[in-house]
Amino acid sequence: MTAEQKIIYLVGERTGQTISKVADAVLSQFETDTIQVRRFTMVEDTALILSILSRAQQEKALVAYTIVAPDNREFLEREAAKRELETVDVMGNFIVKLALFLEQRPLGIPGKQHQIDANYYRRIEAIEFAVKHDDGRSPHTLHRADIVLVGLSRTGKTPLSAYMAQMGWKVANIPLFPDIPPPTETFAIDQVKIYALAIEADALVRVRQERLKYLGLPDDAKYADPSKIVQEIAWCQAFYRQHSHWPVIDVSGRAIEEVAARVMQLHSARLQARQDRPSSRQAQKGS
Repeated sequence: MTAEQKIIYLVGERTGQTISKVADAVLSQFETDTIQVRRFTMVEDTALILSILSRAQQEKALVAYTIVAPDNREFLEREAAKRELETVDVMGNFIVKLALFLEQRPLGIPGKQHQIDANYYRRIEAIEFAVKHDDGRSPHTLHRADIVLVGLSRTGKTPLSAYMAQMGWKVANIPLFPDIPPPTETFAIDQVKIYALAIEADALVRVRQERLKYLGLPDDAKYADPSKIVQEIAWCQAFYRQHSHWPVIDVSGRAIEEVAARVMQLHSARLQARQDRPSSRQAQKGS
């Protein structure tokens, strides 16, 4: 991060859809080249709020939030004040004014405005699934995924899973390591669900170096060693060749939205091809 850059945290309950829409509308009025936006969803407990605020303090970020549960909202404001963080209560002021005008007490129910939206609940379920199946966790329920992403460490599996979950896809991701075999369930589930992520060596070195800096570790650690990364990528390419039925998607220099669109495009095509195969066989029988 350069000295000129500003960081904004968007903190929301459930999908965080409200805070994202408001922030996107407001940010469109500014030059955003020097702005980084970090989004946090499903923020419904004080431990997670503390974790987010600690990180925000390190990055001197502005924290904008839509938390309507009174206890959590007050906790966030109190802890942010201790850390001298700037905060914006996107919904709170409006709720207070409306409560006074209507002479009613607000319900304080997160996501109340989405209650009758079936798609909303589908997205919530997908986000919960992505969290439970991040980084190879819960392999025993891997078969319930719509999409399974595999790839080396820092190839964007987690943010891609989270992004697709916001659209209602149940996405699991599995890290690949040269010396550790993936869960056996990876090969037992429907293989049409699996998509392999690839990345160029230079890009992976940069991403891992940034990760080490964030963790406060020296950027010359083995994790980001270019020669080690070249070996990892060579191993990964060979592994993918052993499973040639998995589509390989290069994420180098590509936005999450672009990669997600490619995964969905390929998945739709693969499912369609599967549906077409039986009819083709029937046509051959009839001829």
